[in-house]
Amino acid sequence: MGDVSRQGELTPTVAWLFAPAFLCLVLPARSAVAVYGAGPVGVVAAMTLFVLPLSYAVPPGRALWARCRDPLLVVQAVLTYVPFVVFGQDWFVGLAGLLGGLLLLTVGAPASWVLFGAVLLLEGILRADSSWSLTIWALTGPVNMALALFGLVRLADLVHDMHTTQAELVAMAVARQRLRVAGLLREAIGDRLQAVTAHGKAALALITDSPGQARDRLIEAAGITRQALDQVRVTVARDDRAHGPPKAGREGDTADGIQGGTVAPQVARMVLVVVLCAFSAQTLVNVLETAADVAAKVGACTVIVAVGALQLRHTRDRRDGVRPQGWVWTFTAQTLLSVASVWVFDEVNLLGMAGFAAGSAMLLIPGRWAWAAFGAISLVAGTTMVAYSTYGLYDAVYAATGTAAYGLVVYGLSRLTDLALRVETAHRELAGNAVVRERTRVARDTHDLLGLGLSAVALKCDLVVRLIDRDDARARNELEQLLRIIAESRDEVLSVTEDVRGHLSFLHELATARDALAAAGVEVRTDLPVVPIPPPIDEVLATVLREGITNVLRHAAAEWCAIRLSATEEAVRLRIANDGARPAEAAGTGLDNLRARVGALSGRLTAADDGAGRFDLAVEIPLVL
Repeated sequence: MGDVSRQGELTPTVAWLFAPAFLCLVLPARSAVAVYGAGPVGVVAAMTLFVLPLSYAVPPGRALWARCRDPLLVVQAVLTYVPFVVFGQDWFVGLAGLLGGLLLLTVGAPASWVLFGAVLLLEGILRADSSWSLTIWALTGPVNMALALFGLVRLADLVHDMHTTQAELVAMAVARQRLRVAGLLREAIGDRLQAVTAHGKAALALITDSPGQARDRLIEAAGITRQALDQVRVTVARDDRAHGPPKAGREGDTADGIQGGTVAPQVARMVLVVVLCAFSAQTLVNVLETAADVAAKVGACTVIVAVGALQLRHTRDRRDGVRPQGWVWTFTAQTLLSVASVWVFDEVNLLGMAGFAAGSAMLLIPGRWAWAAFGAISLVAGTTMVAYSTYGLYDAVYAATGTAAYGLVVYGLSRLTDLALRVETAHRELAGNAVVRERTRVARDTHDLLGLGLSAVALKCDLVVRLIDRDDARARNELEQLLRIIAESRDEVLSVTEDVRGHLSFLHELATARDALAAAGVEVRTDLPVVPIPPPIDEVLATVLREGITNVLRHAAAEWCAIRLSATEEAVRLRIANDGARPAEAAGTGLDNLRARVGALSGRLTAADDGAGRFDLAVEIPLVL
């Protein structure tokens, strides 16, 4: 199979044009035919029937229909059936399909289909005394017109939906993922932090009267905190392993069960098949009624079946950007059968099948050549009609516009089926990818935001244990800071899962880092000139500082840690250095996260271990105005 050119992809603007173009092409032909039985007044009556369908097919008209749907449907019904009262059986067959199409578009299912069935039933009753061919036309004509209008408008809706609802689907998928991870994090550390808070408050009350019990409480709190720290490191990874990459679901489902699409693929297929069958039936009736002899009838019927079968193949096999194998030959055969067979069987009604070939040209031929072939087939149909015409130019225009109109229907409904399937798949993939991105974000933020806070809590507990009975006043002060850090850590769990955190501040993180390092007995050396830093860069530097200090506390037996910030007109630079690094672990596990954050601002992160226990983490971010 060959690739379909992406130049033929539909945009919302182009998709909106199909239904109005179809109506505008059908309108002159149907209005002109009405003159035979109803005269000039019939032409005016026929033309007025197209006004309300055109108003719905054009997007600005939807507002009027939203406010006045029922009165407008009543008006369309009056315009549809009053001519039957005035002109009787001479009134043109098939225009009731416009009312049927509006019912399908504006009334919710299944009521819309019931009402459409009532329109067909009424049409059959009104034509009960007509010939068999006219009776069949009375049923197939409205079906053809109604489903063509319905399908082309829904095609535009589907393309518009594909371009506008993606953000909503992504948001829903992300929200579900956040709820899942929030539950996991609450299970992993929420209760533990609450227990640590209880132990901290109890220790604060026991320092003076029962210092031994206060120590026991804080030792237990430190153990619980370290358990929480270990647990939070594996929680998101466990969730990712448990759920894996998003899987394709049933048609109509997106990731996490989200529904997508405005027309179900099953309905799109049904609309296409019914319209193709109805239009083929109309041509078949004409041939059986006018063909010269039995051989011509059999041959012409064979052509109709063959052209219809080829169309179903072109439509069915054109999926996911590929054309059916051997399409050049099948398209050529379909075109020749639609046009040349008119001369072979001397049956001009076979020109009705030329719309199928015009639609296939739009489906199969790449780029602008598709439009050229579409126009050529319509022109050939018009010029061929001249040879059989008694009305000259009128019949040529009728054949050309009819071929173009139903070529658009064939193409539009084929694309409707194709797009319905593609949109369902795209929505699943889109929402699934959003879930993966959210898992990555939560994993990154969990590591970057919670690691230092939990490490600081554990170290504070250790520090207060050492201070009890040696400096109770400082122990109380450290305990109060401990409770504040625990509260911040609980807030950070919320910020990770709900993405509601505020702007991280480098200076605030520096204060926390000093506190945590001091609690671990690490000397802090800083060189921090007062320079204005843009908020996005400030936030990334705060995250780098937090991760860098977490690594110092986790992966080093440091005696000192130096933090240096500098800035020029071109860039901001942050350097974090420490001694006591363990070579096997000095880089920690969060540097990939930091590189991603720094890289997003076109910055560069380097990490170096000199092999003698000194570890340097450096970041440089350009100042982009």
